[in-house]
Amino acid sequence: MTSQARYYEFGQFRLDAEDRTLWREGEPVSLTPKAFDTLLVFVRNAAHVLTKEFLLESIWPDTFVEEANLAVNVSLLRKVLGERPDGGQYIETVPRRGYRFAPAVRAITEGMVEVTREVPAVSGEHERVVTPIKRLPEIKYAQSGNVNIAYQVVGDGPIDVVFVMGWVSHLEYYWKNVEFARFLTRLSSFSRLILFDKRGTGLSDSVSLAELPTLEQRMDDVRAVMDAVGSEHAALVGVSEGGPMSALFAATYPEKTTALVMIGTYARRLWDEDYPWGPTPEQREAFLEQLRREWGGPVGIEERAPSLADDPVFRQWWSAYLRMGASPAAAVALTRMNAEIDVRPILRTIRVPTLVVHRSDDMCLKPEEGRYVAERIPGAKFVELPGRDHLPFVGDQDSILDEIEEFLTGARHAEDHNRVLA
Repeated sequence: MTSQARYYEFGQFRLDAEDRTLWREGEPVSLTPKAFDTLLVFVRNAAHVLTKEFLLESIWPDTFVEEANLAVNVSLLRKVLGERPDGGQYIETVPRRGYRFAPAVRAITEGMVEVTREVPAVSGEHERVVTPIKRLPEIKYAQSGNVNIAYQVVGDGPIDVVFVMGWVSHLEYYWKNVEFARFLTRLSSFSRLILFDKRGTGLSDSVSLAELPTLEQRMDDVRAVMDAVGSEHAALVGVSEGGPMSALFAATYPEKTTALVMIGTYARRLWDEDYPWGPTPEQREAFLEQLRREWGGPVGIEERAPSLADDPVFRQWWSAYLRMGASPAAAVALTRMNAEIDVRPILRTIRVPTLVVHRSDDMCLKPEEGRYVAERIPGAKFVELPGRDHLPFVGDQDSILDEIEEFLTGARHAEDHNRVLA
């Protein structure tokens, strides 16, 4: 772990090294100054076995203290932190060697995020892979009619890729989650990646709830952003509801679309006789009522990110991401409008290379929906991957990114990681 990071996240905790504060699910945790120093040393050296000599020199530099002082601080920290979700201790004793801080730690600096994960090494040991993520991209605005659309440009690859997120979005909050930041950084490694907030969401202009944008208007916002950045041709990567919108763009502007990629997508949002996978109007109304009651919390996390649904850090981020993305009334109105989406008639008119990726156990949208879309677009490729998470950056994101990169560039790129033996 870099010693320059300001924030560290582990389990349900967030540590601010500059303000010297520890938070548990948004609530401050009281620590003595030396207990905080001890925790900071552990967190910055997570996964390493630390000898008592190293700890004493790091916590009490140039001062002789008894080992009992270290034992007192370790005991205090264990009491404050409690048990990990898996029942183990946060600070483990390694017999005859010292201590080790056990949980995975996410290090976050202002302007840079480091994603840390354990991967098998050739030697049979484990290596800690640290992937630096670029500085937060600048927010700019494009004029679409009388509405300002917020956008970012990341990377300078040979192809333009427009990323179209589903439901609601918030450009700055994309980068506050390490999984999402890593996903976008990987996309930008082989492209000039163009991100934007749809009108009525995130940092783009809000719109009247009585005049929410149609799919056609939101599609035209893509055109406005492409014009603003000087992009004449781009591949569109649409997630969930972003898929139908991207499909409509490809059918309307084939001369501007080099390729179409849809992830966890659908052709129609509601049930129909020849589209039996969508929710019924009654089921959709029940979800709208849930939005009215629970907006502000991690709404829909169990279906969209089941593998992280119990992760307190991810739950906190998802809640904030939704709140920042749309107001409660706007969320309900947008969801109601999305229920009207039906792009079945235009699928056969799409004439650009198309890739449809879907996870086999997606708990939000069934793989049959992605297969339906691919079967009706001439020449489209359908790839079904294992997994139950709907959000593509949750779970095994690399398998999805590998398919996208190979489809758009013709090759799968081997990432050059900075590897540090743990």
